[in-house]
Amino acid sequence: MKIIVSHPSIAPHIKQTVVAYHKAGWLKYFYTAFFEHPKYSLSNFLSRFGSLKSLISRRKFHELPIEKFISRPFPELLRSFSARKINPLVTDRVWEWAELGFDKWVASSLLKNEIDIVHTYEHAALATLQMAVKLNIFTVYEQSSQHHLSFLRMANKQFSCYPDLNSKATDLLINKKAKRRNKRRDEELSIADLIICNSTFTKKTLTDAGVNPERISVVPLGFPPVNRAYLERKKEDKCFVFMYAGNQSISKGSHLLYEAWRKCNFPPEVAKLVLIGKMNLPEKTRENLPGNVSISNNIPHSELMELYKTADVFLLPTLGDGFGMVVTEAMSNGVPVIATTNCCGPDIITHMKDGWIIPPDDVDALIEQMRWCITHESDLVHFKNASIKKASEWQWSDYRNGLLNLINEKWLQSKKKQFV
Repeated sequence: MKIIVSHPSIAPHIKQTVVAYHKAGWLKYFYTAFFEHPKYSLSNFLSRFGSLKSLISRRKFHELPIEKFISRPFPELLRSFSARKINPLVTDRVWEWAELGFDKWVASSLLKNEIDIVHTYEHAALATLQMAVKLNIFTVYEQSSQHHLSFLRMANKQFSCYPDLNSKATDLLINKKAKRRNKRRDEELSIADLIICNSTFTKKTLTDAGVNPERISVVPLGFPPVNRAYLERKKEDKCFVFMYAGNQSISKGSHLLYEAWRKCNFPPEVAKLVLIGKMNLPEKTRENLPGNVSISNNIPHSELMELYKTADVFLLPTLGDGFGMVVTEAMSNGVPVIATTNCCGPDIITHMKDGWIIPPDDVDALIEQMRWCITHESDLVHFKNASIKKASEWQWSDYRNGLLNLINEKWLQSKKKQFV
């Protein structure tokens, strides 16, 4: 069995998929954009420039031999530069141009390779999937986020309830461009032989939109290695620390968290809110947060992993997350999580045992659970221990094995159908 994986990003779950196929001896090539590798001349050259250190480190991928990479780096480098130096509208245009160009580039490469399977990801896959069908190649399509109809219903409701959310940046989520891109995603979904989701929530949004559930399989992402340092750590903050990490956006329910924090109105000596991540909402939605609040923009992942050690409870009031890797990161560090049903929460959290599950778009439920945590702080050691135990039961190695078993099973089934 020979597989090509294509994605312009080097996200952790993509790396794990590529490594799984490589260790199984199935990977022919990984088609991507820019990556950092000790034997990659471009990343070695760019590493000489200190201002590019963050960009390069986030694309580190040393686990794969250099000969397995095939890259198209410059459009992604341009997109990264645009995201840092230019306004969101221009960045959005560059992103789309880079994605579509990447897809066409991978599609043309299929003519040059003899492979059995191509593993693609949403929006950067249509031309690749269409070419694979012509060449009788088995197609795997990974849906990393909720279906766009589910997202649109959620977004429109939030814009109606919270008019302050409207801005040029948030308009990109529902404008004519979004409709065109969603049409493309629907075409991709209609072609793929196998659709992989990382949560039952994502699968439900697809089936609600009319996708045949028999074509969908759920493989939850793995937990990072567990860290039991929370047992010995001494917190710098004497007060209770709630932590949130990730882009602050409509889909993440960040505005609901701000509202809940205002209504909780904890005294500074009682509780602290730590917010980490890029602000994708109008700044006025976050103005004048009361009490003890710490706000940071994007930080290196290594720093984020260290910050988990300072938190008592992690918050993810998301309105729709295809998975939510911050949940697994927090739990692996002994930090129990308050999450909604609209993410991986129900798949990996047992309510009132190793974390808490609340309804989405329910500020009162979030407030009640936060207050419960404050008043039951002495009970949290049991939740911390249970979080670590849960994390140890589904590591990245388990994810890789689960993925390989699924791919082997579905591919063999497809081969049998060809001879019936």
